[in-house]
Amino acid sequence: MNVRLVRILLGFMLAGVLALSGCSKTKVQPQQLDKAKDEQSLLVYSGAGLKNPVEEIGTAFHAKTGIKINYTFGGAAQLNNQIILTGQGDVYLPGDVAELKPVKEKDLVAWEKDVVYHMPVLAVPKGNPAGIHKLADLGRPGVKVALGDPQALPIGKLADQLLKEKGLLEAVNKNVVVRTPTANELVVYLSTGQADAAIIWEENARSVKDKIEVLAIPELRECVKTVPVAVLTCSQEKELAQQLAEFYTSADACQIWQKWGYKPVSR
Repeated sequence: MNVRLVRILLGFMLAGVLALSGCSKTKVQPQQLDKAKDEQSLLVYSGAGLKNPVEEIGTAFHAKTGIKINYTFGGAAQLNNQIILTGQGDVYLPGDVAELKPVKEKDLVAWEKDVVYHMPVLAVPKGNPAGIHKLADLGRPGVKVALGDPQALPIGKLADQLLKEKGLLEAVNKNVVVRTPTANELVVYLSTGQADAAIIWEENARSVKDKIEVLAIPELRECVKTVPVAVLTCSQEKELAQQLAEFYTSADACQIWQKWGYKPVSR
């Protein structure tokens, strides 16, 4: 073989080895590690009525840690089924602490803490066109009532239990035009005039206070619920999940909860 040709080939081989050597060094650069951190993520399940504060607090956590957060919002029954069937997820915030029972029975709760109170209220469209003033008015002929599905979410279960205790459930059921799977949909029915009254969470009413109004009903003040936050045992990032769950109870998060009308649980 021509000596000059051999030298050229050897030169190309040496350049290739040096290039490969250079590539191997770049794999451990700090920016690569930072990118890996940025790709970490957590999955949060949350009651649909909690969407605004839950997302805002999650955004604050992301800004602080760089950890991305994905969300699944819905009614408690839907979320419980999804957690149990998939065995996936990191943090869970249902609308009522009692809704943790199904996932607890499957040993899927590693840690929990009470966060804020959920205040039930009787709400009507602005101006109260149907003249609703008390729970008994929901049973008047012609009144259109929207209630949550008692099999799907806490506010629906609460409403049915209270109306049953007051001997009003049968009469009110005759006026129910919809049973919604989420708390947010109740607000939509009220704000669009498709319902004359609904039992909803006070915090959800604040987001559309120009379209609906809240009535002072003493019986509902006795039905306050508690929102918990839980770390799921199925989490693949338990330390990060714990950090996020605790952040939902932090002083920074407390300000956001209060901004959206929630009352934090006393520490």
